[in-house]
Amino acid sequence: MASACLVNVGYEGDGRVRSMNRVLRLMLGLLTMVTTANARQESGLSLHIGSIVIPQVDYEPWLTMSPEDGMPRLDLRQVDYGRVIDKEHVAITMESAYLRVVFLPRMGRVYSMHFKPTDHETLWRNDIVRPGGANNRLGWWLWIGGIEYTLPGEEHGYTWALPWEWEILEDGEQRKALRLQITEPTTGLRQRLEFSLAAGSSALQTSVSIHNPTPDTVEYAHWVNPMWTPGGQNELTDNTELIIPTKRILIAERWQKNLGASPQQWTTSPLRFMRNWADMGDLMADGLTAGFYGAYSHDTQEGVVRVFDPVTNPGVDVWTYGYHPDGIPMGSGAPNKGYAEMWGGTSVRFPDEMRPLAPDQTQSWTEWIYPFQQTQGLTWANQDLAVRAVLSSDARLEVRICPTSSLSGMVELWTNGIVQKRFSMDSTPAQPWSQGFDLDDVPMPDEILVTIRDGDRELARVRPKVDHWSSP
Repeated sequence: MASACLVNVGYEGDGRVRSMNRVLRLMLGLLTMVTTANARQESGLSLHIGSIVIPQVDYEPWLTMSPEDGMPRLDLRQVDYGRVIDKEHVAITMESAYLRVVFLPRMGRVYSMHFKPTDHETLWRNDIVRPGGANNRLGWWLWIGGIEYTLPGEEHGYTWALPWEWEILEDGEQRKALRLQITEPTTGLRQRLEFSLAAGSSALQTSVSIHNPTPDTVEYAHWVNPMWTPGGQNELTDNTELIIPTKRILIAERWQKNLGASPQQWTTSPLRFMRNWADMGDLMADGLTAGFYGAYSHDTQEGVVRVFDPVTNPGVDVWTYGYHPDGIPMGSGAPNKGYAEMWGGTSVRFPDEMRPLAPDQTQSWTEWIYPFQQTQGLTWANQDLAVRAVLSSDARLEVRICPTSSLSGMVELWTNGIVQKRFSMDSTPAQPWSQGFDLDDVPMPDEILVTIRDGDRELARVRPKVDHWSSP
C-alpha cells in the first residue's frame, strides 16, 4: 500500500509551494486509489449493493398483519397462482476469487452461493417464488430457496416472514462483512447474523447471536436451513450422498412408511444416498460425533458442507421430497428432483424441542458453509478444509483434500503413533489434492491417523474410514 507520508517542500505562505503541495496530495491520493484497486483486483474480493428482480406469485395483496402478535398472515385461498409479477429486492453481493454469495438482506436470507471453480450454484432456488401451507403459527411459508436462519421454533419459525435491518460492517481489501438483525415479536429475542467473506476464501463465515433483552426466561430453538443442490443443476443429482457424523438416526412414526424403521445405524442406512428415499420425509441425527454435515454429488464430484460447534448446535434434521419426486413446488410447475434441507439447530429434536435463554443472556457461535470438489465424498471437515480418507481391504489408503483457501502444507500418515510417510501438498479450492498410500499390512482404522499441517499449525487430525458404502 502507498505510504501515507507527505513532506512539505516549503512554507504554506508561498503560493507556489501551496500549489506544489496540493499536487503532491493529489498524486498521493491517486496512487493510494490505484494501489487499493490493484489489491482488490489481485485478491478478487468485492462487495456490491444493488438490486435483483425475482419473479413471484402475486401473493402480497392477501397479506395482513395480525394485531395480536404483529406477524403476517396469508389467506392462501385468495392467492391466484397463475398471476406472476416481478419483485425487486435489495441484493448484496460478496465475491472472492472462489465464491460469489448473494444476500437478500431485508429477508434475512442467503439467496445464492456460486462456486467459481466449477461455475456451479450450490443452493436450490425456485424459478417463480410461491407461498404454501406450513406447520407453524403463521400457517404458511415461502418457497424461494437459499439459506434461512429461523426463530423461535416450529417448522421454519417466523423470522423469514419479517423485515430485517441490515448494514455493511466492513468493506476492506481483505474482508467484507454484512450484519442482519431482527427482533422476533412473540419472544422478544434479538437475532443477529454477521456474514463475512475473506480474500482468497471459498467459505462463507457466519456469526450468529441470540440475545434475550426481556426480564423473563425464554424457551427457543434456532435452526439454520440450507436448501442444498450440489452439482449446479438446481436439483439433487441421482447419486447424491448425505453426510452426517452420527452413529444412528431417528425417524418420526409418520415417516416410517416412507423411510423405514427407527432407529437406524447411519453407517449402513440406505438413506445415506438419495436414490434410496422411497418418498418424502425427514430424519434426525441421534447425537453428533463431530461439528459438520454436508451433501455430495457423486455425479458431478461436488459437495457442500456446514461446519459449526456441536455443543451449541447439536441438532441435525434432514428433509427431502424423496427420489425423483412428483409435485416439487416449482412456481412454474416445471419438473424438479428437489433439494435437501439439512437443518442445523440449537436443539436435538426437530421441531418441538426448545432450550431456555435467561434474561440478558446471549447464545452465540460461528459457523462456515462452503462448496468443495473432487474428494469422492467426505470423512471430516472444518473451516480450513474438507477431507476424505478411506482405507480399503487391500491396505490402500486414499486421502483427498479440498481446502477453503490456498494451502502449501504437509500431509503425514501415522500408524501406532509413528510417522510412516510425509507428503508435501499445494492445493486450492480450484485444485484439490489427492494421494494414495500403499500400506505394508492392513492395520485397524483406529491405528491410523492422517494429519494435515500448515507450517507449525496443525489443521486437521483425521481417522480414515473403512466404508463399504462410500460410493454409490
